[in-house]
Amino acid sequence: MSEPVLSVRNLRVEFPKRSGVLTAIDGVSFDINPGEILGVVGESGAGKSLTGQAVIGLLEPPGRIAGGEI
Repeated sequence: MSEPVLSVRNLRVEFPKRSGVLTAIDGVSFDINPGEILGVVGESGAGKSLTGQAVIGLLEPPGRIAGGEI
């Protein structure tokens, strides 16, 4: 089996708030191998767009990647 073209492990995205920290994404992991297509589905507000933004480096401050590996 070939190496994944994208590997995400335990991704965690947080937003600071006055009352603490909001964890928007916690523990997202996936691999995309050559020739594969990944479809991400879920309810509104589940973190699909934030996951994509974090992976491609377009997460807007004050959001931050607080853990995991891409």
